[in-house]
Amino acid sequence: MSSRASSPAANVMTVDAVGVRIGIDLTALDPPERLAVRSAWRSAVSASSAQPDRTLSPQRFTETGEMLAHLSGAVTHAAITAPRHDRWMLHAAGLARPDGGVVVLIGRSGAGKTTASRFLARQWGYVSDETIGIDADGTVHAYRKPLSVITDGVGFKVQRAPEDLGLQPLPGASLHLSRLVLLDRQPGPSAAALVSVPDVEALAELTRHSSALTTTVRPVQTIVQLLAKTGGAVRAQYSEARDLVPLLDDLTAAHAAVGGTARPEPGWSGNAPPLDDGDVTPASGTRFRRVPVVDWCRLDDGLLAVLTAETSGEGTVRVLAGVAPEIWLAAEYTLFEDLVDAVTRRHRAPDATAATRAALDALVAAGLVTGTA
Repeated sequence: MSSRASSPAANVMTVDAVGVRIGIDLTALDPPERLAVRSAWRSAVSASSAQPDRTLSPQRFTETGEMLAHLSGAVTHAAITAPRHDRWMLHAAGLARPDGGVVVLIGRSGAGKTTASRFLARQWGYVSDETIGIDADGTVHAYRKPLSVITDGVGFKVQRAPEDLGLQPLPGASLHLSRLVLLDRQPGPSAAALVSVPDVEALAELTRHSSALTTTVRPVQTIVQLLAKTGGAVRAQYSEARDLVPLLDDLTAAHAAVGGTARPEPGWSGNAPPLDDGDVTPASGTRFRRVPVVDWCRLDDGLLAVLTAETSGEGTVRVLAGVAPEIWLAAEYTLFEDLVDAVTRRHRAPDATAATRAALDALVAAGLVTGTA
């Protein structure tokens, strides 16, 4: 897949992908291939005449269907790696109610997102079967890409336009996040059910299914705040896509009844105060310093979530419990005895010194705190 600096406007098809305008340069394709691309992507064509944020050229293959399958992944990659740092990119499917409320279905590959989209979007608006973009205020950005359908005897996923599958258009209302649903497809016949998911567990799963999380502004805070505003995540246990219809109908009805605030918003705070990276000369003893992180957020029950960036570029969320949150927050070139004092002020530990030492050792081992002699 290569980028082109410019091309005749007539040969560039611009599509909306999670709030990013992606130009598909059709110049190198023959007429049947151009027609295939325009047909598959017609539901995502941008209504704006502005220049695309990024432009790419489809890679040619022997079979047109394989070219379309490769193009789908290329457009998605271009969209999620575009420099839009204020948007949460979630690997998920989305369905829109008439009022614009979007139910987001999250799950690993094979969990049934595309199958559920094909079934449910016959009555709800089709938002995406793969990637959803969500702003901090809950605004949802659609990605009405072709659906990638596994087909017997075909070595690639067949791209089917939403219209060709009878899927519904977006409602006239602005799209906003309504609920976050974790898909849990059960083998064999079983009773379908919705199960509430604790925020700590939901946070871990949602971050695993997010893209470009470490380059997003305040990602952990955004996720926690949106969980609170939408009543928390639920897990949908089901066997067949049809089982999801009554579950989601009940879920959205219950959400509307409580006005979208099923529980109070948890206490949460901004990024940790910036650490001074200048020279520091400790007066005496070892001083402990928290390591700079991508984002952090207080949770209910005294927990604290911390997101770090790994050398691979991926992010890791760790949830600190017990006395660890106080130690991590207090560790700014801080002596051990001062960390013990911080723990003592917030906890009634039988042996604050031992509790501090154990938690500090764990934080150092996890790479969240470092010591300076």
